[in-house]
Amino acid sequence: MDDETALRRLRDRLADMEQLRLLVLHGSRASGTQHENSDWDLGYLATAPLDPGELHLQVTDALATEAVDLVDLDRASALLRFRAARDGKPVVARPQGAWTEFVLAATHFWCDAGPVIERAHDELLAELAP
Repeated sequence: MDDETALRRLRDRLADMEQLRLLVLHGSRASGTQHENSDWDLGYLATAPLDPGELHLQVTDALATEAVDLVDLDRASALLRFRAARDGKPVVARPQGAWTEFVLAATHFWCDAGPVIERAHDELLAELAP
């Protein structure tokens, strides 16, 4: 099954999962650089507690594969959130505007945190150098 058909099946499968606010495809499938063995990288946000095991089951069943990496974007790193916002594609976004809100929040946070994280990374590498 091609990716667009798989994503349509996924949208249909998750239509009744009311607490799912946002499901974002990111990684190689979002950028179009996937290969035959690429997994599905997906991030989600929920409006209420969500059973991640149940969501994973629904996703793997709809996509007909176990090769799924599913991450709660509320718990993800600033860099992953930023990359999902920059390069990702919304699969489910509700209410209208949820995708835009996520992109703005993730970008704003990265603009604040990114330089601090990069500076700490550089300092750590300098300390580890012989």
